[in-house]
Amino acid sequence: MPHTPSTTRQCAGRDVVALIPAAGSGTRIAPIPGSKEVFPIGFSRIESDKPEVKVISQYLFDRMTAGGVGQGIVVLRTGKWDIPAYFGEGEPAGMNLSYVVVGQTLGPPDTLDRAYAFVRHNVVAFGFPDILLEPPDVFDQLLTRMDVGDADVVLGLYDVVDPHQSDIVELDGENRVLDIHLKDPTSVLPHCWGCAVWGPAFTEFMHRVVQEHRDHTADSFGTIDAGGDLPMGLIFKQAVAANLKVVGVPFKGQHWTDVGSPRDLLRMAQKLRSQ
Repeated sequence: MPHTPSTTRQCAGRDVVALIPAAGSGTRIAPIPGSKEVFPIGFSRIESDKPEVKVISQYLFDRMTAGGVGQGIVVLRTGKWDIPAYFGEGEPAGMNLSYVVVGQTLGPPDTLDRAYAFVRHNVVAFGFPDILLEPPDVFDQLLTRMDVGDADVVLGLYDVVDPHQSDIVELDGENRVLDIHLKDPTSVLPHCWGCAVWGPAFTEFMHRVVQEHRDHTADSFGTIDAGGDLPMGLIFKQAVAANLKVVGVPFKGQHWTDVGSPRDLLRMAQKLRSQ
């Protein structure tokens, strides 16, 4: 297993902290014997005498540690104890891990915001644990762009495969985000977002906006999210409208893959079992 690093990368003069939402119920892929984040999907060290099983979320951690991220917080729902049982203090993930335990949340932004007190002064590296990302240095590239110091959020941008399942990102000629079109099947724009890094200004913005949504518990997001959750893309869209500087790093020829559904899980397991 990877060694746990003693230091973490700095970006824009601040420590980088990985922030991983793991509070979902996994209904799309149910029933499975445990949390989807620790569902075995591939192998590593296949050339050795002792190949090692890789769980779904390990692929995200691999991308983050390749970018120098040495500490992270997993925000998990009550009852998903198999996640800390597997990752412990972080040795399998290759970074030092802590956990925040929550009950019901409005969606991923609300889940992430429960760690607000612990990350408010940091640069955050964010990805979904059931989405596989390329290239291997994706977070290194995003943090390098963030280190320029002129952006509040840097989005990792991918080729659109299905606009029904993607938040489409509209860019200007300098890759500044002009708007985000949430699950827009009519869009012909080429980019969607798949992961992000951000600084304290966005953390504060998200904290304020999420609180506003909590105060209006009758809000429904079913028109922009299949599960009716408050989606992360909406927070990015609102940040753009509020004049935070959101920029993109396009990864031409790459796309993200959601393995939270049985069909995609089967396809990716077949692809990854020999990697």
